[in-house]
Amino acid sequence: MSKHTEVFSSEKVSSMDKDDLVDTQVAEVTTSLLDFVALQLEIPPSENDGTYPLEVHFMAEKLEETTLEEAIKIVKTNFAYHDHDNNFRDEYRIEVRELLKVFDGKDDYEKADPDDVLMMRYWGTVFNWWSPYPEVRAVTDPYNDEDCTTETWRVWVLGTVWVAIAAFVNQFFSVRMPAISLGAGVIQLLLYPCGKALQYALPDWGFHFRGKRYSLNPGKWSQKEQLLTTIMVSCASGTPYITSNIIVQYLPQFYNQTWASSFGYQFVFMLVTQMLGFGLAGILKRVAVYPVKAMWPSLLPTLAVNKALLAPNRKENINGWLISRYTFFMIVFIGSFVYFWIPNYLMNFLQTFNWMTWIAPENADLAIVTGSVGGLGFNPIPTFDWNQATASLAPITLPLYVSSIGFAGTFFSGLVILALYYTNNSWTGYIPINSNRLFDNMGKKYNVSKILTNYRFDDKKYHDYSTPYYSAGNLMLYSAFFAVYPLSFVYTCLMDWRAMWDALKDTGKALRYVHRSSYHGREDPFSRYMKNYPEVPDWWFYVVMVIMFALSIVLVKAWPVDTPVWTLVFVLGLVFVFIIPFTVFAAYTASSLSLNVISELIIGYALPGRFMALNLIKALSVTIASQAQNYTTDQKLTHYAHLPPRSIFWLQLWATLVNGLVCLGVIQFQLNLDGICDADNKQKFTCPGETTFFTASVAWGVIGPKKMFDKYPVMKWMFLFGALAGVFFWFVQVILPQILVKYFPNKAQTIDYYRRKILYFNPIIFVVGCLGWAPYNLTYQVGGMYLAVLFNGYIKSRYLAWWRKYAYVMEAAIVTGIALAGIIIFFAVQYHPKDIDWWGNTVIYDGVDGSGIPPRLEIPEKGFFGPPSSEW
Repeated sequence: MSKHTEVFSSEKVSSMDKDDLVDTQVAEVTTSLLDFVALQLEIPPSENDGTYPLEVHFMAEKLEETTLEEAIKIVKTNFAYHDHDNNFRDEYRIEVRELLKVFDGKDDYEKADPDDVLMMRYWGTVFNWWSPYPEVRAVTDPYNDEDCTTETWRVWVLGTVWVAIAAFVNQFFSVRMPAISLGAGVIQLLLYPCGKALQYALPDWGFHFRGKRYSLNPGKWSQKEQLLTTIMVSCASGTPYITSNIIVQYLPQFYNQTWASSFGYQFVFMLVTQMLGFGLAGILKRVAVYPVKAMWPSLLPTLAVNKALLAPNRKENINGWLISRYTFFMIVFIGSFVYFWIPNYLMNFLQTFNWMTWIAPENADLAIVTGSVGGLGFNPIPTFDWNQATASLAPITLPLYVSSIGFAGTFFSGLVILALYYTNNSWTGYIPINSNRLFDNMGKKYNVSKILTNYRFDDKKYHDYSTPYYSAGNLMLYSAFFAVYPLSFVYTCLMDWRAMWDALKDTGKALRYVHRSSYHGREDPFSRYMKNYPEVPDWWFYVVMVIMFALSIVLVKAWPVDTPVWTLVFVLGLVFVFIIPFTVFAAYTASSLSLNVISELIIGYALPGRFMALNLIKALSVTIASQAQNYTTDQKLTHYAHLPPRSIFWLQLWATLVNGLVCLGVIQFQLNLDGICDADNKQKFTCPGETTFFTASVAWGVIGPKKMFDKYPVMKWMFLFGALAGVFFWFVQVILPQILVKYFPNKAQTIDYYRRKILYFNPIIFVVGCLGWAPYNLTYQVGGMYLAVLFNGYIKSRYLAWWRKYAYVMEAAIVTGIALAGIIIFFAVQYHPKDIDWWGNTVIYDGVDGSGIPPRLEIPEKGFFGPPSSEW
């Protein structure tokens, strides 16, 4: 029998009173079985009365009902299913494999070791009634509480209010670097007192209608109400992608199209992009909601905070800690709120700790390598600000292997950037090393207005002015983008082709057999519970898609967006090709991919010189895919929490509409802010995303891919490299071990050990890490990597019970404190500047790192660098 590390310090052990279990219909089981289940699940007894929580009783009862024969069959099936699953812990994999060896080929189980029998039955119970992932078990329940309130008027009202607030904050700070946001996990803290206030303050006035009572006070504010409202707010965790389109179109330093301020244009554009993606969610739920392997690590903090706020706060001893989740959350939240004032206002050098450049402030080479502002950030201690340290890396949400591989990709690509820059490859030595802007052949910011006539590319003006040039960081970024599309498609399809094919077949059958359940053939515990709810028919999704597609035709016909109708059909086809592998990748690794670069490349070839068409199609492709994935993630939350699927459908449509309207209102204010999107904006409203959006539209839309690839020929070979890399890693990780086992059967266990190690390297994650540049750098990852090693490496491996209870809660509490402090700091002391002028706030910008690193090479005497205009 497995001997898990003892995490309980109390010796008090007793079963829950039978009367306490009448409502939940969980039978009382023996104390020894409860002790065993609790020990395996690492759930200690209460310090007050020695009782175990309901989930221990539930699992003990199911264990008592599970026979050995049933368990062996379940475990065999699930062990094979999780073979390529990096989220299934190795220690569990080894334990289950050894158990299967014990019972392999045996017909008589009576002589088996009772400990082995009990462990096999335990694993059968875990697979069949809960989850093999301790992270999931930490934030979900193995049973469904059908008596608590769910979709009430409180959900709709509070959800609408907080969607509006979150949308306002997120849109307002979206142009800041780094951005400050109110995510779904943050809003949970603020929703909780609102829901409790309505619970206690309102009278129970109501009426009956068709056998159901509707009341002004439906009763206790429940976990399900809290989570439904949180899912609504998650729609506002990101701002509509078209805000970049509008800002770039309107502002004079970009395209200066004043007609883009029309609210009618903005509203239709927002509605089409935000809603079209719902139509594809019917396919995605089969590949990224129902499968157990679709773990979605990014969702688990939301569920953790939900339990921290509303689950019964048991007093239990976890590695010596007695504090409840809620109390821990409040302490960390307050500490984070207070501390953020120090690096963000009082002592800015703690936020951008570019201390290595202080040694020689005017040394350009030192600033290039170690600088946090204009350099690459190769600095072992770059910040003491959680927000800056984790801007490009979520240390607790992401599995450690994801964080490590992604960071390795960023680090490696940083060395490549240095090599490009110092060898002056592609003329990068004449311009800043890590800028996301375009430059002309005199090293100045590229002025796109000099090559346009009536917003179309003018070849004569182009040859009279200059071809655009990328920085070394931007070259690395785009090269990685061109590699990641074929790599992600080929590698994911080869590794998970069966799941994708099954999803497509199920979708086809759903169209043929309209009344068949979406859960047909699904036997995992969460799907079994969801069968009790009315489903969302697939045709609902398709109706939304058809209506929005018709509205998209209105968009391109009613406004001067220079976009033909056929491109709308193209964009749906493009999304359909990539959306399944992209979503599978996100569901397994918590890392997402976007269609922005591939869409702009194809449209750039198809419609050269038409940047408005490129920007519109880019917005459509990116948002259709992201919204389809957003709905899928919310469906997975629904799946984990046993919530009614139809509630989520209507709540999310409404929340998406509210979010879009509020963000459009904020844009009207932002467009009139002084100095917005300027590189030296004092409030850090430098618009990094919008600047990248603009430069991309110039390079791939105005000038076009052909000219860009002629100048940077290596980039087009990255497509082939990505595809070949996908085949190579699939062969090494899957086919080669099979061949070796065939020829060396006596080494099968050793081969399997190394196969498991190699499987942890996901090449997609590595290449995605190479995207972490221009304008970001290692400053935004190094601190997060330290935290990932601490929490998801050291603590998770040694103190799993502590990690399960507190890690996600701590991350959400810190982010909550930062978001609220950031809002108050901006409006209290930054909007009308009340600067503290002292060394700790100015040293960051004293040297060339902050004031601007001069180009390594001077412009040649002929007045420009690069090839002559005859070669453009």
